[in-house]
Parts: sequence; structure tokens; C-alpha cells
Amino acid sequence: MASILALYPGQGSQSPLMATDLYQASKKVRDLFQLAGEIAGRNLYALVSEGSEDDLKPTQASQFVITLANRSAQIRLEETGHTFVGHSGFSLGELSAYAGAGILDDTTLFTIVKRRSELMDEEARKAQQRYGELGMAAVIGLGFAAVNTILEEARLPGLYASNDNGPQQVVLSGLTESMLKAKDLLTEAGARRVIPLKVSGPFHTPFMQEATTGFRAFLDSLSFCDPTSLVLSSVDGSPIKDGEDAKDHLARQLAQPVRWTSVLGEVAALVQQTGAQVAEVGYGNVLCGLCKNSKLDISCIALGQETAIQTFGKEIRQ
Repeated sequence: MASILALYPGQGSQSPLMATDLYQASKKVRDLFQLAGEIAGRNLYALVSEGSEDDLKPTQASQFVITLANRSAQIRLEETGHTFVGHSGFSLGELSAYAGAGILDDTTLFTIVKRRSELMDEEARKAQQRYGELGMAAVIGLGFAAVNTILEEARLPGLYASNDNGPQQVVLSGLTESMLKAKDLLTEAGARRVIPLKVSGPFHTPFMQEATTGFRAFLDSLSFCDPTSLVLSSVDGSPIKDGEDAKDHLARQLAQPVRWTSVLGEVAALVQQTGAQVAEVGYGNVLCGLCKNSKLDISCIALGQETAIQTFGKEIRQ
């Protein structure tokens, strides 16, 4: 079977019915839903099978169901005989990467998801009460350095470039009022579109800084293992050396930008070295799109649904 270099999506990839096909196909996945639901204190299968997009949007819902979909897809790929040469996750998806590489067991994984989502939601609420309406938006057509320069020159309060997704895509995070003012400036500078995202807080910005200390203290109370395979952090694209390094990157991640362009540079080099198949292991194909638009030699396939996993397996066996 194939050797896979797994990329796990993060917040914003949630969708009704996600991972329900994997749930039906695998007892291990059903057991995972049961475990995650006990930690979350709610029926997560009912949430994804019956819930609307609005039901899945809140941070404490989306982070659980996205992580569930990511881990469920990896479980199904392992059950069908595939192996993994490396892992990386976009923001929240980094937790799934750590689980895939053996740094976290699933109980620890979802315990972290619970606390992380609570802290981020709490910090976002505080910021909104203090500063006004907050959110995130994707800027299509400009790179990270260009967007940073525009924001610095405009001196718009409470607005940051929070995700370096690729040479032509950056995510803004912060005050909605400043974001609306920035839209015209970004368009004038060459941005083709500025698109609001399905995320409920100003993540990966200084608005989250107060949550970092508490989150790190929480992580220090948990047991992390050293990785059994390669993990690239979305904080800076570097490989995770050990469990302590993993804790450090997870805590820093809350208030620092996602540097996905750096991750993809490392992924392209690994593909050349190993010949591994790059796959988005989780619901949707956002990360495959970022690979395609990266201008790097990366061929990514989406392996987050049962039909795709079965089709991929058949193609490999031929």
C-alpha cells in the first residue's frame, strides 16, 4: 500500500455529515466518536449527522468535529493498509498530526481539544466585548509580506495577517471594522477577493496572547511522547523534536501566525526524498487547493471520505 505524507485541515473545514461515512464503515471510528463524545460531554455523531452549519460553527463544536474527522480518516487509512511517513496539520490540525505521529493518545488529544477550544472561545469573547466585532477573512491574490506591509502602512487598529497560506493567499484576523477598511486597500494593491471565513474568533493574533500562558500550563500537566515519525509544525515549518517541543509549539500557535508556506516548502522536499503521496487526511480539500496554488511540485489528493479511501486503495493495488 501507499506511503502517505498526511496534511490535516483546521478550523473552517467543518461541514454537516462530515465523517459519518467513516463512522458507518469502521468500529474503531465509532469507538473514537464515543470517546470524543464522552470528553466533549455531548453526542458528536448526532451533532454532525443532524446539525446545521450554524450548529458546527462555534469554536467548541468545530474543533471537536474537525479533529474527529481528521483522526477518523487516518484510522481508516491505517485499517486499509496504508502507512505514514510524516504529518503536518494546519492550526488545529496540528493536534491530529501529533496524534498520528504517536505524540498523543486519543484521550489526551480530545482532552486538549476541549481545553484549547474553551480558552480560545473565552479569549475571543473577551476581545469582542472589549474591542467590538471580530473575525477572519481570506485575501486572494497577495502574499504574506505584501499584506503585512499594507497593514503596517495603513496602521489599522486590531488587524493582523494571521495565516500565510501560500504565495497568493493570506488570512486576516481581527477587528471587522478595520478589515472592511483594509478591503479597499488590498484590492487596490492587487487582491482579487477578500472572503469572510467560517471561524468565530481572531485566532493566531495578539488577541489570543492571554490564553497562551494558561494553555501552556495545562499542557505541562499532560503526558506527551516523543514522535515516532516526522511532524512539521505549522507555527514555523520546523520538525517537532520531542514532547516538550510539541507543547511549546502548541502554546505558541494560539497567538502566532500559521506559516503554511514554510510547511509546504518542507513537504515538497520530502516528496522528492521519499516519493510519498501527499494527502489531505480529513474532511474537504482546502489543503489540496493550497498545495496546487503553492507553485511547488506537490500533488495532493483528498482522502477524508470512505469512497475516496476505497478508490485510492484500489488504484494502488492495480
